[in-house]
Amino acid sequence: RWYLEREPYRERVLRLFDAAFSVHTDDPVSRAVTRALYGTTLENSVTRLERFVSCAYAHFLNYGLLLRERELYGFAGVDMGMIYHEALERFAEKVRESEYTWTDLPETVQEAWVEESMEEAVLSGRTAGIFEEARNRAMLERMKATIRRTVWALIVQVKKGRFVPSDFEVSFSRYDNLEAIRFTLGGEEKMRLQGRIDRVDLCETEDKVYVKIIDYKSGNTSFSLLNLYHGLQLQLVVYLNAALELTAEKYPEKQVEPAGIFYYHIDDPMLDDDGEELSEEEIRQQIIAKLKLDGYVNSDPQVYRAMDKNMQSSSAILPITENKDGTLRKNSKAVSEQQFGVISDYVSRKISELGRRMMQG
Repeated sequence: RWYLEREPYRERVLRLFDAAFSVHTDDPVSRAVTRALYGTTLENSVTRLERFVSCAYAHFLNYGLLLRERELYGFAGVDMGMIYHEALERFAEKVRESEYTWTDLPETVQEAWVEESMEEAVLSGRTAGIFEEARNRAMLERMKATIRRTVWALIVQVKKGRFVPSDFEVSFSRYDNLEAIRFTLGGEEKMRLQGRIDRVDLCETEDKVYVKIIDYKSGNTSFSLLNLYHGLQLQLVVYLNAALELTAEKYPEKQVEPAGIFYYHIDDPMLDDDGEELSEEEIRQQIIAKLKLDGYVNSDPQVYRAMDKNMQSSSAILPITENKDGTLRKNSKAVSEQQFGVISDYVSRKISELGRRMMQG
């Protein structure tokens, strides 16, 4: 108080008070600026929505100011993921164009196509020349081993059930009339989602078609309903909504229902050595268990047993386990068809909310 009353010190004391007691408030970017940056129609990927939720400022820098890190010639984790995706897409295309299916593909043909697909994927990428170095050639051999293991595991998973791989790398940009990817934000402002579904599996019955979504991940991402609630993991549900709509157009005479949403982690896992001798079959079973799908499955026994028809008390490929009375244990990652509907509606509302918040600055 003494310093405040004396003119030579008053201004300096007020600055100290400002520093001690000021509180930051977020001032939105004006609507005029957001329209100048984004236009009236947001062309959004689900990744962009998730970035906005995790950090609105990072979203503004990336998608508003279009800032980019300087590109360096090198090989990063994202490059590895792109090669894996490209190789799996090319392998699936070879199966589709052949006289074979995923269940009767001869092992020799499978191995040859895996090698071809991997070579084609590497040559089509921007980092093809980097594998001329000895160290990177060794890394390439490990990547080939991982893809061989991945294709083997995917085929084992398909053979265990009655679901058939139907579509691969399904791009939203080819479809303008999907309600699952179009949102009205208010007035002239709209949002249209972009993306590609890695794989859609179908299982047909007399009156129904069940839809299963698989997204290939080269990292250790696990699906969480808590992350979905906060808007950090919207991708699988958006893909499911779009796939259900597309499937309903293909099968207008049948009821289309969700079967599951899953991540498949691209990996060549190592087994823990506990000293006991394992047979070749036991080794395979342990590897399949480590490559189990992660996500949520329809809790209807008819549905999850159509994915794993020889399931005993626990599934080797799905994140579920049964009690002795046939009900699913509490730690099983399963939801009912009705709960899938609740999740779907929530994600659609969440996406609309995020789009409006983007346009409001």
